[in-house]
Amino acid sequence: MRLWKIQRILARCKDIKCVSKSFVPALVGLCLGMTLSMMYAPFSEDSCETYIAKQDPQKMIKLRDTKSVDVVDEMYEPRQLDIENIDQSAYKLDTKASSKFYRPKFAATELGIRQKLFVAILSSKDSLNTHAIAVNKTLSHYVTKVIFFIDQKAPVIPPGMIIVNFDDGYNHLMPINVLKYVIKKYGHDFDYYMFLSDKGYVRAENVFDMVSLLSVSRHVHLGAPKGVEGGKTYCVLDGGVIISQSILSQVNASMKWCSDNCHHSDQSLNFGKCLLHVTDLECQSTAANKVYSAYPVKDFNFDKDIGALKVQSAFNKSLSVFPMPDDISHYKLHRYFCEVELNSTRHQIQEMKDNILFMSQFAPGGQESVTWPIGIPEPYRPKNRFDVIRWDYFTETQIFFQDDFTNVRELTGVDKLDVQDIIKISMEKLNEKHSNKYLYSYLINGYRRFDPQRGMEYVLDLALEDTSIPREAEEEHNYNKRIIEKRVLLVRPLGEVEIVPMPYVTESARINIVLPVTVRDMDGWGIFLENYARLQADAGDSLALIIIYIYQQLPKPGEDDIYTVLKSMSKYYDDKNEGGVKTVTINFASNGTYVPEYKLLDSVSDQLDNDALIFMCTIGMLLNAELLNRVRINTIPGWQVFYPVGFWQYKPNIIYEKKPFPAEIEFSSKTGHYDVLSYEHGSFYNSDYKEARKPLAEAELMNYDIYEMFVRYGKLHVFRAVEPEFKHYYMHLECLPSSSAALFERCVERKSLSLATRSQLAKRIFQYQDKRDALQKSGDKDAQQNGDKDAQKNSENKNVPQVPPNNNVDKKAD
Repeated sequence: MRLWKIQRILARCKDIKCVSKSFVPALVGLCLGMTLSMMYAPFSEDSCETYIAKQDPQKMIKLRDTKSVDVVDEMYEPRQLDIENIDQSAYKLDTKASSKFYRPKFAATELGIRQKLFVAILSSKDSLNTHAIAVNKTLSHYVTKVIFFIDQKAPVIPPGMIIVNFDDGYNHLMPINVLKYVIKKYGHDFDYYMFLSDKGYVRAENVFDMVSLLSVSRHVHLGAPKGVEGGKTYCVLDGGVIISQSILSQVNASMKWCSDNCHHSDQSLNFGKCLLHVTDLECQSTAANKVYSAYPVKDFNFDKDIGALKVQSAFNKSLSVFPMPDDISHYKLHRYFCEVELNSTRHQIQEMKDNILFMSQFAPGGQESVTWPIGIPEPYRPKNRFDVIRWDYFTETQIFFQDDFTNVRELTGVDKLDVQDIIKISMEKLNEKHSNKYLYSYLINGYRRFDPQRGMEYVLDLALEDTSIPREAEEEHNYNKRIIEKRVLLVRPLGEVEIVPMPYVTESARINIVLPVTVRDMDGWGIFLENYARLQADAGDSLALIIIYIYQQLPKPGEDDIYTVLKSMSKYYDDKNEGGVKTVTINFASNGTYVPEYKLLDSVSDQLDNDALIFMCTIGMLLNAELLNRVRINTIPGWQVFYPVGFWQYKPNIIYEKKPFPAEIEFSSKTGHYDVLSYEHGSFYNSDYKEARKPLAEAELMNYDIYEMFVRYGKLHVFRAVEPEFKHYYMHLECLPSSSAALFERCVERKSLSLATRSQLAKRIFQYQDKRDALQKSGDKDAQQNGDKDAQKNSENKNVPQVPPNNNVDKKAD
């Protein structure tokens, strides 16, 4: 039947001339093959469904673990196993060995992505505070990680350096001990490992760029070849030795041989002998067309030798120079190579500018299409009127309309330094172009704006004195001819975005919320405590509240406590949440004077551990889990403190027309603002606070707050940023004259900005004026009506006889 249908199809195809004679046998064979395979499949004993079930489970597990390539193709196809016929004990895991499976915290760890360069510095007790410090200052901020190794314990340990001590008395085995330590601790974390003596100088930035271009799949043994051991060349440690992770993993299997056979007095020979025993790859100065050029010097004296060395191309292109006689020579050489890099960068920039100008003539628009400065993106083009970037007008002393809340402000701090710097740069460029004939007189106009595509742009109108025009003392008007005006344009371009490495922190740290409470804060106490209790019900032990009650006068025995209701509420939540609310009472008989923040924190700091995380709060802020997680992540012990900028609500009876006011804070420009002058909310670790507190006397701390204390301390990064999850209800600010002048002025400024927007305040003023005018008009009308009534009453009483006045009564009445 099927053959008959095929013949009919072929006959039809012949009629339409679509099949050739050579195609007919192939088509017939294909159809017969499909028919026979379908007839044979039901009778096959070794079908696809039963193949896996007949295999040995232990053999299958072994093949799976070894990822054997000899497995038949059918094993890679998805199938359903016959669970009843398989021994389930073969698939059980050892619960003692692996009770729980932990996933890595980062995808890079799970994928096996390693960091780039690890540097091990071989130093000694005598050179740790000289040569090693010089290497650390010139190398550590360019590479991923640096560790120093010494042979004996040093009496003075330099701060900020990771030091490992091998105090075993075998100085010649120090390279082998370093290899053991690096393999054990960091053997799988980096792509390349550099071993260097502290007597060598290395241009670390160039070395890092070089290894970044090398493939991680290559076996690399780079350095400065020194001598021959067993017919093979090894590297000198003073010049630096770079090996790949693949070679380091091979060394691990031969560490015992290295410890038994490397006993030469030369550390470089012992290190090279160990590497050469493991691999046949000798020390090379080139890998993948990348050259590691080392320049050896003898009896190096920078002041005498630099004149002859700087004209040598090999010296200027070298990546390492060794050995260094002292740390001063190390610093001087580093400064020289920084100048070489700076000149090279300037030369490259100029070449790129010339190339851009040359190529622009072939582009649409020609050279006129090239924006200034050359190589900097063109200015931002606003899409609508709301995207227009505002120019800020400034003089040498003041800046106008810097934001929506200020009309004029005095130039201080970094703003003043910025204006002075651009004026200085303008004069240098003008005199460079006009043969030093101008003297700066004064700034006529100044404008600046921040362009997100270009950077900070400036327009300056300068009044200059032209010294090329002769001055005639007898004619005063000639002096005015010497004053000319010049307009200059400047741009501070945005640099390359750099990722700052930060220590890893978790979101499980316990937060101790410190809450100072005064009498004026009693209205919002219930809302804050209820909000906190709801958060602690989920957080548990990771959250605690420390309340500080501040009294103006000490209560006498038998007198009522003004905080009785507050303390009863805190005790209720304390019992409910099993000790989560801790109360610390601080009594200040200050009679309303200013209480500095450090006094409050000193009383709390003594009761907490050094590793406690402190978060300063105020009544009125809305706590939420996301905000607390940001606090945990952005506060790093020994590294960073966090001061968020929150969204503060305006005064409700001004921004809203009628009651009832909304219970929640509406997030908009008409209901609140980000208060950049608020510094009372901050998070830091107790150990960091104690360290920053030590060098400052109480007289100094009275003049500024805790934020300023951390800034002046200078050893911690103060991270301050806008926090969208931080919202705060309106709070009446009480500015006490007993505080320092700076704090009082800042408080007054905050108070004026915390009421409402300008339009809202103006509207209220107009409403008040209209109401006052209406009252005044109504009062005048009432007075006129009262006057008419009195006149009518007097006219009615004209015929009534008048009683003569009694003088005595009048006097008494007076």
